[in-house]
Amino acid sequence: MRNSPQRLALLRRLALLDTSPQRVFDDLTRTLSHSFGVPVSMVNLLDEQRDWFLSCVGLPMTESPAATSFCEVFFRTDEDFLVAEDAALHPAFADHPLVKGPPHVRFYAASRLVLNGQTVGTLCAYDFAPRRLPPGKLDELRMLAAAAMDLLQRRFDEQAAQDSGDPARR
Repeated sequence: MRNSPQRLALLRRLALLDTSPQRVFDDLTRTLSHSFGVPVSMVNLLDEQRDWFLSCVGLPMTESPAATSFCEVFFRTDEDFLVAEDAALHPAFADHPLVKGPPHVRFYAASRLVLNGQTVGTLCAYDFAPRRLPPGKLDELRMLAAAAMDLLQRRFDEQAAQDSGDPARR
């Protein structure tokens, strides 16, 4: 599903891969990190070879290979949200190389980001210690994910309007 031509075409039409940081997405990831009290949060766009970090708090990287993607789980489930309070004990992540080895991820909470019925990315939070998600926090993740999807939809609509107004792109 990661390599679905329709999904990848939609992702490319967004024209956000490999762009400069955008404050509005950075605000979302900072809010998620602060709200959840975690050191790492991000908005990922999932292309065929990598998770590209549209926004990232807590890591000095801009992407990670698809082979080590925690977010890959969203291509194998219908669930829109996933919480692993201890990734070492979660069946989807217990054997993951970033759980078994450095940086020893223990907590993962994420929301699927959907555009036009296609999974284009995730909003996710990580910690290096197990943690319980307090009541109400999943609702906060839902609200932040909805905001991220609204921003992605606006971007998609803007790109579509530009494409339809440019005779060279018809």
